[in-house]
This record gives sequence, structure tokens and C-alpha cells, in this order.
Amino acid sequence: MQRSLDVKTCETARLSRDARFDGKFFTGVITTGIFCRPICPARPPKPENVQYYLSAEQAQHAGFTPCKRCFPEQAAVKNLPIKLKRIIQSFDYKSDNLTTISAKFAISTRQLQRLFQQYYGLSPSEYFQQQRLLLARKLISTTKLSLSDICFASGFNSVRRFNEAIKKAYQCSPKLLRKSKNIIKDNECLTINLPYRPPFDWSTMLTFFQNRQIKGLEKVTSNSYQRSISIDKCTGWLVITHHPKKPALTMKIVLSDYSYLSNVINRIRRMFDLDADMDLIHQQLSQHPLLKKIINQHQGLRLPGCWDIFEFSIRAILGQQISVKGATTLAKRITEKYGQQSPELPSETRLIFPSVEALLGVEYEGIGLTKTRIATLQRWVEFFELHHEKIENYPSLERLEKQLCEIKGIGPWTVNYLAMRGLSDPDAFPSADLGVIKALSNNEKKISNKEILQLAEQWRPWRAYACIYLWHSLAH
Repeated sequence: MQRSLDVKTCETARLSRDARFDGKFFTGVITTGIFCRPICPARPPKPENVQYYLSAEQAQHAGFTPCKRCFPEQAAVKNLPIKLKRIIQSFDYKSDNLTTISAKFAISTRQLQRLFQQYYGLSPSEYFQQQRLLLARKLISTTKLSLSDICFASGFNSVRRFNEAIKKAYQCSPKLLRKSKNIIKDNECLTINLPYRPPFDWSTMLTFFQNRQIKGLEKVTSNSYQRSISIDKCTGWLVITHHPKKPALTMKIVLSDYSYLSNVINRIRRMFDLDADMDLIHQQLSQHPLLKKIINQHQGLRLPGCWDIFEFSIRAILGQQISVKGATTLAKRITEKYGQQSPELPSETRLIFPSVEALLGVEYEGIGLTKTRIATLQRWVEFFELHHEKIENYPSLERLEKQLCEIKGIGPWTVNYLAMRGLSDPDAFPSADLGVIKALSNNEKKISNKEILQLAEQWRPWRAYACIYLWHSLAH
């Protein structure tokens, strides 16, 4: 059943330009054929000329064109059920369809249709088609990518279908849609803004990554994150900074194959947790006095994700029972010994993390690992090579923990940390983590794991965010 919008609430939010509703609904203006965000700076139209939509995709599907002042296609994603968010983030425009997604997530096509209809007012195929169009429009108007590159970067499989879809949606050809005054001057870097809904503690996010960076693969400064990237045979480099005026991160990127751009955007949004509704998360976590105190002092602590699940899984195993610095040193040695160097990339981020195939059967000589840890890594790489899709599309945390803990050397802490940061599961919770125990214990008594799990029940489904705030409390 499709969620209904309360017209009175939408009308009040639109007229007051309330930023809290940005991304939660969109306004289509009948007289102009344009759709906007509720925060649009343009003069508000009369109520009788306005229609409300659940999503930018639904508004565009209804025939409205994105506003050139508020750029509704750039609005942060609304708060969604975890399963739906994972489906959208993992969708591969090059190979996925309704059947493959249903199989990946063990969900019926009927249930999939119902989910998209409820939250977007569209079928899955209609939603992903509108996503292609919105990204294509953005790339056409803001970059110097060739139209054929934009065609494949936005998920279309042929130039003919791309041209037809653009003409149908925007009543003009891709060439006419391109406006030279909006095109970036830099010929080599593609620049894309990735919006989010405030608050966002950008400096703390950078500090978190800075303390864990693999030098040569990543470079993290006080205002930017950059790294080399590799997907299949596509290689590239990107740098992420904060937009000086907007609630958005700015990504500059160079790729050897721009048909992977949608994949990159999804990964970066997940890595920096740009789709979280922090107001909703804060509201629930603030019921606990310690978390309330930290939230009031440091709002907008996001859940730091990762670029690649395999890369992160190796780093998580290396981090078992040793310091962050020690684990990062070991990860750097593995990258230098078994990874690749790409001379086309900037000298400070020329290293590329080794693939699954590169680590199959290696002995990890000269890395500084114990025999036990080496055996765990070897078992894990073999398991991941065979079961990576089941890991990435896990049905539940409980089943994931049960499955992975059968591997010798992998325990509940590793699984929950992997789910929390590697899979960006908002409810993952490494209850046995020393930082969590220390933050929740008082001077007189150390809190037990059973007590921690009972306490954390009230934080569901945001236990991972509670963990981040508890860790942060120790630093202050």
C-alpha cells in the first residue's frame, strides 16, 4: 500500500521552506510543469497549482521537469527500511533486473513491487528508470563527459534508448539539454555533489578515516579524503571534500570506464552514510542519558562505512585484539606486497588493494602476523571467494553471525564489526567491544555482556550509531 502524504502538513512545510522536510516530499507545479523541493527559494505557487509527490522519481514519472534553482534530483534520500536501502544501494545497472534482485535478497517480486510502491509511488522498473534519467540530466548539465559516456554512466545499455528516454522525459535531445554555462572547466576530473540531510559532523568523520588510512592507497587530510579505486577492470581515483555552502559532499573523480559511475556514487554515499536521517536517530538514542549528553555536544556523528567489503573484511580480521594503529600497519604491508601499483594515478594514492584472487593461497610471509591469524585470513579468503554474494545480501544479522562464526578464528565481534562498517548495517552492535564496555561501565563495576545487550534493545534499529557515540564519548 502506498504511503499517503498529508496535504496540510506538506503545504505548511512548503510555505515555511522547512528544511526538515527536504527529501521527504516534492511539489509539482501544474502551471510550469516543474517539480521542486520544499526548500526551493523560488516564489511559492498558489496551492491550487501544486501537486505533492513521495519522491523525485514519482514527480518526474508524472511528467514534471526538475527545477533549475533547487535541483530536486539532488535532495538527500528519505529514511527507508533497511532492506529497501540495501536493494537500492546494491543495484547494478549493468546486469540487474527485478528477477536478479529478488533472488539476491530472497524476496518475492510481488513484495519488491509493494515496497517500491509504498515508498516511492512507483514500480521498481519505473524507479530505476527515473534514477537513470535524473543522473543523466545531472551529468549532461554539469560535466564535459561525452554523451555516449553519460549514456552508459547513468545506466542505459544503448545510445538509442538513452536518446529516446531523454527526449521523452525532457522534451529535447541530450545535445539541447546540455548548457555550456553549467559545464565544469576541469577536463580531467568529473565533479559531482552528493547531498545529505544535516546535521553531519564532517571533521569527526575525516578524523575517523585518518586514524585508519593505508598510506599509498588513501590520503586523508583535515578537509579531504582521497583514494585509489578498483571495480572489476575499472580503475580510478577520487577525492571527497565538503561543499563550502551546501549540505553536500563534493566528489572529484577520474575513472577508466565511466559506465561504473553509478556504482561509485552508491558506494560513496554508503561509505559516508549520506542517506541517514539523523534527527530520527537522535530522537531514539537520546532516551539514554549518556547518549543524550554526547549527542547534544556532538550532533551528526555518522556511521563510517567502507569502499569495498572484501578490503574491509581483511582489515577487520587484522584488527582483532590489537590496536587500530597496529591493524593499519599490517593492512599497509599486505597492500604493498600483494596489491598493485597504477602509474596513471596520483603518486600519493597509487596503491590498489589486492583482490580476492590475489590473496588466495598466499602465505603472508614477512607481514608480522601470527600463525593463527594467517590461518584465519586464509580460511576467510577461500570462504569469501565462494560466498561473497551471500555475505553482501545477508538475510539477517542473526543468520550472518551464525554462518560466519562457523569459520575458525571468526567470532561475534568480528561479524558485528564487519556488518556495522563493512555492510553499513545500522543495527549491528559489537557488544563485546572494549570501547563499548568501558563507555558503559562505571568506576565501581564492569558491565556484563548480557547487561549491554539488554540495554541496547532500546536503541534498535540504530545500535551501530549508539556504538559510534559510545566510542566518541571516550575521546572526550
